[in-house]
Amino acid sequence: MRVVLETIGLVKKFGELRALDGVSIRIPRGRITLLIGPNGSGKTTLINVISGVYSPDEGRVVLDGEDITTLPPHERFKRGLVRSFQIPRLFNGLAVVENTAFARYGNPGEGIVSGLFKWLWRPFEVETVRKAFNMLSFARIAHLWSRKPSELSGGQMKLLEVARVLMPDNPKVILMDEPTAGVNPVLAHEIFKFIQRIRDEYDATFLIVEHRLDIAIDYADYAYAMALGRIIAEGDPRDVLEHPRVIDSYLGG
Repeated sequence: MRVVLETIGLVKKFGELRALDGVSIRIPRGRITLLIGPNGSGKTTLINVISGVYSPDEGRVVLDGEDITTLPPHERFKRGLVRSFQIPRLFNGLAVVENTAFARYGNPGEGIVSGLFKWLWRPFEVETVRKAFNMLSFARIAHLWSRKPSELSGGQMKLLEVARVLMPDNPKVILMDEPTAGVNPVLAHEIFKFIQRIRDEYDATFLIVEHRLDIAIDYADYAYAMALGRIIAEGDPRDVLEHPRVIDSYLGG
């Protein structure tokens, strides 16, 4: 089992509150790992520290063997750490295909000199558009390519954001914060089936914060449970849900 993402003793304080209290997790490549726990348990704080939104007070974040603890978010992104948000962050003035294509970085045309020579950047843009349509087709929303985000349903916006995470070349880890929040159960299953297809076809690695446990449990390979800033259980998702400490945490014990 190759570990592609690891946190080692992460601590994050907000005043006197220890939102993360020595959190260590190991995420293997090509798996869907759930991060569960009641509100206020530290799940989103952990995702924010891993992605570089917050800096930890103690501990380390290691991506594919490289210590990225001090790197800013954009440098983590370049190294293959991609994330989505609970509320899709889309560009309302751009069409669906443009929102998708935007997520691919490295266009040679962005250089001061190379931008003057069309032959240097034209192939990259052609490939980017082709890839964007492939991702939209994979998400089964290619027919919406010319629509603006305001014309999409909440579920379609979620699918669009999931499609975007594959635009960077060879993402190593995809962090997702409640990908099924606010959508009906049928579409929630479709979103997780889409995530599962991405895992299977691209050997992709996911760490997903999710509250819809009755749905997510059917698609996950492993789970960590948090409470009060600590990991309180880990293992097979169904075993974790039945762990006494996990049950107590959801019941307020």
